[in-house]
Amino acid sequence: MMNTKRSKQGLLAAAAALLVLMTGCGNNGNGNGNASPSADTNASAPKEKVSIEVWVNSRHDLEVRESLVKKFNETNPDHIEINYKVFADNYEEQLKLAMNAGNLPDIAYNISADLANAGYPLDLNPLITPEIRARFDESALTVPPTAKNGELDRVFENVTTFKLIYNKDLFKAAGLDPEKPPVTWQEMSDYAKQITASGGGQKFGLGLPVKQTAFWRYYVIYPSAVSGDINGREGWNAVTGKYDFSPFAKYVKWWIDENKAGSVFPGVGTYDNDMIRAQFAEGNIGMLSAATWDIGVFNDQFPAKNDWAVADFPTWDGTAKGGPAYETANGFSINKNSKHLEEAKKAWEFLISDEMFVELAQKGLGSFTNLAAQDKAIQPTDRKGVDGFVIGDSSVDYPMAPRLDYSVVNPPLKVGSLDVSKSAVVNDVMNQLFMSSKELPDIEKTLQELGDAFNKLAEANTAAGTIDLNNYLKPDFKPLKP
Repeated sequence: MMNTKRSKQGLLAAAAALLVLMTGCGNNGNGNGNASPSADTNASAPKEKVSIEVWVNSRHDLEVRESLVKKFNETNPDHIEINYKVFADNYEEQLKLAMNAGNLPDIAYNISADLANAGYPLDLNPLITPEIRARFDESALTVPPTAKNGELDRVFENVTTFKLIYNKDLFKAAGLDPEKPPVTWQEMSDYAKQITASGGGQKFGLGLPVKQTAFWRYYVIYPSAVSGDINGREGWNAVTGKYDFSPFAKYVKWWIDENKAGSVFPGVGTYDNDMIRAQFAEGNIGMLSAATWDIGVFNDQFPAKNDWAVADFPTWDGTAKGGPAYETANGFSINKNSKHLEEAKKAWEFLISDEMFVELAQKGLGSFTNLAAQDKAIQPTDRKGVDGFVIGDSSVDYPMAPRLDYSVVNPPLKVGSLDVSKSAVVNDVMNQLFMSSKELPDIEKTLQELGDAFNKLAEANTAAGTIDLNNYLKPDFKPLKP
């Protein structure tokens, strides 16, 4: 995956160094595509700006990106104005509505498989100049198995780790050792009860921000990695070549039990990740799942008013059977049918600029495949939490899941009342199980049905020629490094 300039270990070391140390254009065409005004009438008239719609599903870095977008809009010579829109809660739904209406944005961040399979993204390979290639680790520019016909639909920009964060002050108040985070899920349950019991109805052991159902990935799927319960992302088992969601049943039941016990911050299902992170920052929650970008969140966006620390997720039985998860992911895709394609390309070049990534890195808002962000970021000494998110020798980038075309099965398969028509249905199913407080046999049965449905979809995609499952197989994959 890595080039000779920077080996895989080199990327991990560079990303680790950044985390330890960090705080947080082409065609000179005619901009709007119109003919030049005649010299004797409108030669001195200002050119009308071309608006480029950029949609994202990330709020944590909004301040930095909006500031740089504002600067770009005021200074770029191509009369481009980026209209930057955030849809944190219902991003996929908004994209689907826009797709059905034929009104998709010029650029979209972290597009779904649905949008990719529908032919939204422009192939970026012709835009990857030697200059751009020199600015990124090769992992950012390697065509993934999810791509169609070798097309590159985004530059993968994030190197992200996933960890448990905990409030050491609440540990002390509950009589717990603040230097000893839980090592098993049973211990985490016991700690949560102690924190809640000592909290006087104001402090709680856990938070669960599943108003955004996507966060089941962060509270079940990624945490289960260290227990050896995944061999690929999103329920895909790269060793067997099958989907299998059954290992997640015990974790969903665990969360149901914790909520029934009163250990979860009240109102679960009504608050999103920003809301629950704000409560953690105020000192009202003992433990949360977190990712690399939360370094910036708890230092800047919601400055924590408590002493907090970072740990690996606990294991189910006390034995580590998998490495802590990290992934290289996310990036901006260009709408190949944009009415202002040349201007969209220039806006995309700005969005992947060194300036953008260095500023994000300086604010502690992630670790990036951009080499300037790794090598040139400011080196602060006061960024709390940085050490805990370092990518270590045991960390694992789990294999990608197949990019399924859900339209090949019509009407869609169902699991309970839910259509299996998008990848996010995995999170929706877990949310429905949680909200209805199902018992373990029901959870196991439902997740088995979900796996069966995804395997049928994979078979239908294979028959339709939309995917080659061999590209996603890794029979020798080991989740625990020797």
